[in-house]
Parts: sequence; structure tokens; C-alpha cells
Amino acid sequence: MLKQVLLFIFLGVNFISFSKVDFVRVVFNKNGDQEATIGWHQVSGDSATVYWGNKDLPATEFETFPNRGFVAASNTYKNLENRFVRLVELEPNTAYYFAIKDEDGFSERYWFKTTPNVNTERLSLIAGGDSRSRRPTRQQAFRMVGKLMPHAVLFDGDYTDIDNAQKWLWWFEDYKLTYQEFDNRIIPFINARGNHERSNDCLINFFDCPAKNNVYNVTLGGDLINVICLNTEIRFGGAQKRFLEETLIEHQNFFWQIPLYHRACRPHVNWKMKMKGVKQIYNKWIELFEKYGVKLAIECDSHITKTTWPIRKSKENGHEDGFVRDDENGIIYSGEGCWGAPLRVPDRIRSWTRDYGSINSFKWFFVDTTGIELRTVAYMNAETVEGLTEENRFDMPKGIELWTPENGDMVQISK
Repeated sequence: MLKQVLLFIFLGVNFISFSKVDFVRVVFNKNGDQEATIGWHQVSGDSATVYWGNKDLPATEFETFPNRGFVAASNTYKNLENRFVRLVELEPNTAYYFAIKDEDGFSERYWFKTTPNVNTERLSLIAGGDSRSRRPTRQQAFRMVGKLMPHAVLFDGDYTDIDNAQKWLWWFEDYKLTYQEFDNRIIPFINARGNHERSNDCLINFFDCPAKNNVYNVTLGGDLINVICLNTEIRFGGAQKRFLEETLIEHQNFFWQIPLYHRACRPHVNWKMKMKGVKQIYNKWIELFEKYGVKLAIECDSHITKTTWPIRKSKENGHEDGFVRDDENGIIYSGEGCWGAPLRVPDRIRSWTRDYGSINSFKWFFVDTTGIELRTVAYMNAETVEGLTEENRFDMPKGIELWTPENGDMVQISK
């Protein structure tokens, strides 16, 4: 009798069918408070629909999710079948649960959370890029993202090294570590293009980027943050510069405007100073950053870590590479990309360089109306770090390793 029961259970389980989807992701492409795009790879089958709502449900009740999201964009790109559902008019600061149904059945349940739409709520963000080629290293970075549970990740380009189908397949496999170990809670990404993305198509086809030139902005926290995604692989002036000035003007009332772009305006690896774009960033963008009150800019590309003191553009006596330190009016430039790319040695240090090093790391910062707390996370021990929760996401988790250079492990940026 027991054998018959077990056989019945076994057969029943094997008659249950599941949707064949993979690489589920969530991106913020306009307003993280009220909009989100759900994307995935359709392994087989089709006619996919997202079932979603703001209450979690067991697998047996996915059909009763109150909302349906239909595919708004799809493509076949680098051997992946990408599908996107765009959710709008969402409630701010709200968890949304979803499952993808196709002709084979339902996927697992995933969830994400919108950002608050008020500036009184603090936000936690991670910023970095250059995940490129060292898989074990970038896997630890992705795993640490899940442990720190930020509201969003600002990813600054160079996802892979040679931008082919196999490398993107591995990238998405590693990316899943941000949520596989964390109840399928997906951290939304905001994406910028790097020089190793051979065209703007990567961001459009993999992340449903809303702009053909990969130049767009995303708001978070009501009027708290305007993230400006720029593209250092296209013309710096013209339409891109016009957009930059327009979004800076439109969001002048925001507390923080944060440009996110790949190539550094003043790389801290000497030979990088000769690379495409260095002069153009300086000539086309920096004056606008300064004119409209930018206080923090995120850069990558050189495979080192650095943070400057507040600096401003100048050719006055004592300047170094066209900048002088100005603690009152200057901008802090931070980053340079250590998410898995081969590390380099920083060898072009200026008097206005606050800290520099060669360490696998990304930036982690807390933002409110009064200031930004910026830290550098050395993520290689991610597996031993105690994960954060909604309740303690602004704490330092047990076991975390912060980069602690001569000037301390935290950079305070005041409004």
C-alpha cells in the first residue's frame, strides 16, 4: 500500500509542468518608485504572461495573482530569447510578487520592491562595473549584492570582456547569485554602457533600455535622486550633451543628481589618460555637472578603486590635470571598476586624490536629504557575511570587509 502511495505521488509530481524561463531580472528604466521592467530568457515555449500582485502566494495559487502583465518587447539576441513586461502605476515602497506563465506552466515565484516616493526615506545603493572575465570574483560580488539588499544597483558597464553569446550566458548565470540564495528577491538594476559592449544594442536587448543611444535618467525616492546614465562610447556633445543639460535643469529641485558613466574623466591608471573620451568628458560634461550642483559622479573602466576629494575644473596655478581641490564647491568622483575584471595598479595619483588602491570591490552608499555615506566593500568573503534584512539594511553586517585606506572607510558627502 505504501509503495502504491509513493508511486502515485511520484507520478503526480512528474505530471506537473513548469514554465521554461531563466535569467529573470528587474530593471528600473525611468522611475523606481512606480515603474519596473521584468525581463527573462524564454528557454522554450512562448505565449508568456506575468502574473503579479502585492501579496505573496503559494505555487498552487499563482493563478489568483490579481494582475496580468503582457510582453511589451521581445528579441532574439546572442542566443537568448529575451522577453520584457513593463509594469507602471505601481505603489511606492511596495513588494511585488510575480510568476511567469507560458504554455508549459508557471515559473518559480520571484519578487522585488519599488523605492519610496518620499525624500524622507533613506536609500541604500550599490555602484560598480567591469565584471568582465574573472567569474569566481564577480560571483562573489553578485553574492554580496544579495547579502546587502540595496534598493538598486547602478551598474556602470563592461558586463563581459568580449561581448559574445557564451560570455553573456555566463554573466547571467552569475547574476542569478544576487537572488537565488535570498528567496528570489530580485534587486533592480540601473544600467550604463561600457566600452566592451560593442553596440548600444546590448542594453536595449538585455535590459529593455528606453533610449536607443543608452542615454537616459532614472528617479528614485521622490525628489531624492536623479541617476543620469551617460554613454562614453558615442558622441559626447550633440544630443547627449543636450539631454544631460535638460535632465539636470529639469531635476534641479532634486536633492542629488548622480551621473553614471563608464570611462573616467581623470583615470588613475596612467595609460588610460590617452584613451578615447577622457578629453571629451572634461570638455563637454564637467562644466554642466558643476553648473547644476552635482556632488557625486560614478566612473569605472580602469580596474582600480579610487575616490577623490571634492574637486572642480580649473586651469589656475596649482591645478593637476585640469582640477583643483575645492571642499565647498567640488564634486567627488568615485569608482573605476573592480567587479571581476583583472585588477591594475593605480599609477597616476594627484594631490586631490583622496584614496586609491587595487582591490576587488564596489561602492555602497546610503543617501538621504542631508548627505551621502559612501563606502567601498571588499566583497571576496561574501559567503561568510551575514545577510541584511529590510529592518537592518543600513547596518554593517557581521563579517563584512570594508576597504579602510588612510582617510578612513567612509566618505561623507554633504549637501
